Amino acid sequence: MSLKRCVALPPDEFRAAVFGHSYLHTRAADLAADFTDLFSPQALEELLSGGLRTSSLRLVRDGVEGDVARGCVAESGDAPGAAPFPDTDGLRQALASGQTLIVRSLHRFHPPVRRFAHELAAELGHPVKVNAFVTPPGSQGVDLHFDVQDVLVLQIAGDKRWLLRTPPLPDPLPAHAWFDVPARRREEMRAAARPLADLVLRTGDSLYLPRGTMHSPMTRDTLSIHLTVAVSTITRHDLLGELVREAVDDEWMRVAVDTNGLMSDPRLARELLGKAGERLAALAADAAPEDVLWAVRKAAFREQTPEPVQILPVPKDVRPRGVHRLRAGVYFHTASVKDGIQLSVGNRRVRLPASVSPFLTALHRDQVADTAGLTAALGEDNARKVAAALVDIGLLLPPSAPWDATTSQEAVRPDGAPGRESDPDHS
Repeated sequence: MSLKRCVALPPDEFRAAVFGHSYLHTRAADLAADFTDLFSPQALEELLSGGLRTSSLRLVRDGVEGDVARGCVAESGDAPGAAPFPDTDGLRQALASGQTLIVRSLHRFHPPVRRFAHELAAELGHPVKVNAFVTPPGSQGVDLHFDVQDVLVLQIAGDKRWLLRTPPLPDPLPAHAWFDVPARRREEMRAAARPLADLVLRTGDSLYLPRGTMHSPMTRDTLSIHLTVAVSTITRHDLLGELVREAVDDEWMRVAVDTNGLMSDPRLARELLGKAGERLAALAADAAPEDVLWAVRKAAFREQTPEPVQILPVPKDVRPRGVHRLRAGVYFHTASVKDGIQLSVGNRRVRLPASVSPFLTALHRDQVADTAGLTAALGEDNARKVAAALVDIGLLLPPSAPWDATTSQEAVRPDGAPGRESDPDHS
């Protein structure tokens, strides 16, 4: 479990008493292991020299952006304006000058972090993104500020001092993003925040901060590398937003209003707003909660892509060994329709026989693809067709092909000869 490796509290206790409520500093001595299997100095060097583009990188010092593309040479054949490959000489000089290097969206392209993010998102019920921060000694990337996401900091190497202050705005939303707020308002919020903690994260430590917690991180006499795990919480405001979107089908809501007349008659304006609220409340009372929640969840997780699928077809003379499994990072919804059920995975839909419903219910509950049970319910031919449809829509992953290292099972050819497996992470 990803959460269990990050905090010493039992996951249920963390979710009930800490998540969204208070900061938590967990020392490495209280955890089973450090986080270098997720990211490390060696992994950083390999990513920067192995094909990463500058669009995944940022440089910042004292809140001022640096030019991460400085000194880079454009690749011939790239589209105009395409992000170049980084100049490692330039990045080394930037770190030497005190700039912080940020490697963005590790959850999209670094397999260990991607697996961790999928697991943590499933445990918390909210989408997760991960960035790496590399800060040289005696430097600071950004001054005192707050984030609109809950944050879990995993210290990979070195140490870093964190000054914490109380949230000046409880539970801020994306509309309250710190750098979108006028400078005068930012100073007012800094002044309103009270001292909360002054602590140092050392290698293997973790720090959880609820959204809105003011923080000012800075290195001391060592280079620091940490992962920032940002949890974009789904809120009541998101539920309200979905109800407003569904109100487009209400004819009364679509009628134009005379803003000039309403501005001159506050009483009439108040009545109209009250009526709109009443109709929205009626819509909420009639709405199917599972449909509203699915729409909100689908929108929230749209940027957290599931694990990649195999794009190459399996050769006809190869019969992969193994079982179908649920694709990590996938969320799905089922709804009853005439003569069957409708399965939604992201924006894709497929209609399936009603007899598939127990299989999908078990898949949602246990995260295990019981294709044997599917065969028992549908027969071998129909079960094979349904499994193929679930693979096509992106819900299941098929048994591994010879070149696929996602499972430890070995593919075999029809004659029984083993197919050679290779590990793309060690080739």
